[in-house]
Amino acid sequence: MTNSKTIDINCDLGESTNPSQWQLDAALMPYISSCNVACGGHAGNPESIRVTIANAIRHQLKIGAHPSYPDKENFGRVSIKLSEQTLRQTLQEQIQSMAEECRRQNTGLHHVKPHGALYNDAAADKDLAYIIADEVKRFDSNLKLIGLAQSNMYQAAEELGLPFLHEGFMDRNYHANTHLVPRGHTLALHRTLEQSLDQALTLAKGLPITSIEGTPLELKVDTICLHGDNPSAQDIAKQLYQLLQENNISIA
Repeated sequence: MTNSKTIDINCDLGESTNPSQWQLDAALMPYISSCNVACGGHAGNPESIRVTIANAIRHQLKIGAHPSYPDKENFGRVSIKLSEQTLRQTLQEQIQSMAEECRRQNTGLHHVKPHGALYNDAAADKDLAYIIADEVKRFDSNLKLIGLAQSNMYQAAEELGLPFLHEGFMDRNYHANTHLVPRGHTLALHRTLEQSLDQALTLAKGLPITSIEGTPLELKVDTICLHGDNPSAQDIAKQLYQLLQENNISIA
């Protein structure tokens, strides 16, 4: 009898103020196990937060805050130089907005996953990673921090004794140093859905993937990101769910 495995599948949701997008987000939820909800930094408003949390509760998802640099104009995808005090304040405000709405709906916040440029900067910059991890711990030491597998975010969380979930990406290529290939690079993204699904399955099985330099990478992955802003996200989610089931891997 084959031993079954489990993997968490997370998705960034609530990144629009358009109710029709909230419906598309909800359609993804049966095929994932965690959601990261935009909390006003790069996207989202009180209503999108409220609706996304309500839908997540209905689908029994683990709910996380998805804070970013305060930059809706660039969707949080541009690095911004903020003072430590300003950065800490915006992180507090964004996480607090999520936690308060969770309390109103009689549920709890499970994790925090930074968004976009803040996520990538923290993966490369230990000082920035430490500030983020410290703010999460100050808010609630039981919260889990999601970050790039084996990056500075993990090192900062470990130093502070904060629970950490190593994240892998199904649709992104990696450098040999385990960092993601930047989005501006021609090889940043897989060119086909088949490549993305294959990488997700490989990560879920705990097997090595290959960097763009040809180096085998053995990444410890607790959760895999599925990008909800892809126009085909629902179809991708269904196919990933089916592929994992066929390989005796459950989503949890």
